[in-house]
Amino acid sequence: MSNQNKTKKILFTSHVASFQKFNRPFMRMMREDDWEVHYASMGEEEILDCDKSFVVPFTRSPFRLSNITAYRQLKKIINQENYDIIHTHTPMGSVVTRLAAKKARRNGTKIIYTAHGFHFFKGAPLLNWLIYYPVERLMARHTDTLITINKEDYHRAKKQFKTNVIYMPGVGVDPKRFKPKLTAKQKLELRKSLGLKKDDFVMIYPAELNKNKNQTLLLHVLHEINKEDKSVYLLLAGKDNLNGYHKKLADDLGVAKNVHFLGYRSDIPQLLQMSDLSVSASRREGLPVHLIEAMFAGLPIVTTKCRGATELVEDGVNGFVVGFDEEEFARCVKKIIENRSLRESLSKESFKSACNYELSYAQNKTLKIYGKFMQEPLRILHVVTSMNRAGLETMLMNYYRAIDRSKIQFDFLVHRDKKGDYDDEIRSMGGRIYHLPSISLAHSMNYNKKAYRFFINHPEYSIVHSHLDSLSALPLAAAKKANISNRIAHSHTSNFDSGLKKPIRNVTKRLIPKYATDFFGCSNEAMEFMFGKRAAKDGIVINNAIDTSKFTFNKKTRKKIRKEFSLPDNCFVVGHVGRFNYPKNHEFIISIFNELLKQEPSAKLMLVGDGENRATIEKQISDLGISKSVILTGVRSDIYDLMQAMDVFLMPSRYEGLPVVSIEAQASGLPCVFSDAVTDELDVTGNCIFLPLSQPSDEWAASVINAAGRHKRKKCTELVSNAGFDISTEAGGLSNLYAMLRRKSRDHAR
Repeated sequence: MSNQNKTKKILFTSHVASFQKFNRPFMRMMREDDWEVHYASMGEEEILDCDKSFVVPFTRSPFRLSNITAYRQLKKIINQENYDIIHTHTPMGSVVTRLAAKKARRNGTKIIYTAHGFHFFKGAPLLNWLIYYPVERLMARHTDTLITINKEDYHRAKKQFKTNVIYMPGVGVDPKRFKPKLTAKQKLELRKSLGLKKDDFVMIYPAELNKNKNQTLLLHVLHEINKEDKSVYLLLAGKDNLNGYHKKLADDLGVAKNVHFLGYRSDIPQLLQMSDLSVSASRREGLPVHLIEAMFAGLPIVTTKCRGATELVEDGVNGFVVGFDEEEFARCVKKIIENRSLRESLSKESFKSACNYELSYAQNKTLKIYGKFMQEPLRILHVVTSMNRAGLETMLMNYYRAIDRSKIQFDFLVHRDKKGDYDDEIRSMGGRIYHLPSISLAHSMNYNKKAYRFFINHPEYSIVHSHLDSLSALPLAAAKKANISNRIAHSHTSNFDSGLKKPIRNVTKRLIPKYATDFFGCSNEAMEFMFGKRAAKDGIVINNAIDTSKFTFNKKTRKKIRKEFSLPDNCFVVGHVGRFNYPKNHEFIISIFNELLKQEPSAKLMLVGDGENRATIEKQISDLGISKSVILTGVRSDIYDLMQAMDVFLMPSRYEGLPVVSIEAQASGLPCVFSDAVTDELDVTGNCIFLPLSQPSDEWAASVINAAGRHKRKKCTELVSNAGFDISTEAGGLSNLYAMLRRKSRDHAR
């Protein structure tokens, strides 16, 4: 695709061109998404995967006057090119870039800086703190997003720098580089090419030869080992920046025959697979890629105790972490050499840990960051029955409120003529609402025609997201016919109502995989039920996230709501929120509460919601003579406040997907009692009890009282957030998914 068709521009900068190896996957990703990609560096080597490259005389030292020239030159480039995003790397490269981009930033250019390990850290020389810390703190003011790749840097920057700080575990490693794995024959051939034998023990350290990487320590370690074992070899793969210092040291120590200075190599994955042990002697790291690559190769690791490396290597689990002592280092290496079972165990754990650092994760997170700066919103069409106050509708609105609407917009295709509870709010946020007739299987052909006509008349939608459970097959079939490339089926339930429609729904749900391209669900259980195990295997769980800040327990709110309903402070209140329908099992709630009153006569039951079974439940309440003890609030918009007044949350549902109210109840600090028909995936606070529906109501009542009695009300929002149910973070993840789907559709179109 020609540059003239690319409307968005991004500039990557680093003081050395060799840093492009970290950026190339992201550069390719952006080009595939129709961005024009530029790169600025010293230009000591060719820049690949970009549309235009610039040679700028950056220098590593902050005291070189050539950085002034670099500043002027880069400023001119930035002002001429009018970039949407500038993503800068390396300390001096980033300082010069951010200074040069000050004017552009005022005009809307977004500046992202990835810190690959600050020069100031716990244990760093005082001079580093005096020089680099104040500079980075000052430059953070000229940065829109600062990406840190280790937790020490993240926590320091988050606390001390005035900018948006994000933690990303490294730049990511593509596991495909390690596939296919070398066969035993290929390993032997590669060893032979290096003059190594099959039974030689091979250590490898792929890193530039410099003082920080500290290869000197490894040569002394090898000297110690070779006193007893001459079959141990060390591979040093990397450019020599010390003019042969290490080769001379190897000669002086008498280990030259056991050291292979390989120089720069492009076959590191193969060399790793051929080796027995990955070693690292670094004094300072951000999050070392060479160790992550070693983990993907399934190698045990021995590393010095430095920032970054300690995040990757758990001592005694996937390797050993040692001090800067050659004898201690040598002892750990010998231990691995002599104990094959230990080596195999460390190797297994090393590979297992590698999945946390896959390139795809870094790409997705980077795309999420870039996505904040996209200009045109991507419009998502949600297909629903109506937008009234119910579980899935509330979930959608939570995401809609929290999502960056300058980048992502929600529109709704509803199947009711009556105005929905959320319609006004949707329109106020820029959303559009369209109507189709109610879906009827008896009139499915007519519906298909109307749905197809709708999609043809609205080509702006490349993503259709259906929430109609088994009936999603119908609108998605029309969307497929209209060549809409991304068709999402979303399951919100793990069962169907019993009755005449159930067999029909069981049939229609089997049609969904024929028409859907992607499968979402509120839980794994819900996806398997709706789509089958094969389709659900590649499905994505979209958490029923909430605004946790609204549910934080507040004594003042509790007092206010209790006053509204004339509830004494010491009154025991059992709460439930849900539509009065078959799945929610209200008749059993009433039965449980009736038994509970025998032990707690002053207790109250608060039922929030409405629905087709309300009259039946009201009669049951009346027949039992407990009307004065039951509060029927009807539909309310202040669920977060009502939950403050409750003491325990009760939900003996016949089936559920993953009800959003269960997360809301936990966020408000309530102990919860659920039926075991509800997935245990929802227990994120440890305050949940699951009981079988076959258990008598008096035993349920006792469990409800016990749950409240042993639980002290406390703030649980952090637990809910950490479990992935805070809308402020989950909304970004959903945006990222939509952006990835859009990119996939563009690739398909090309």
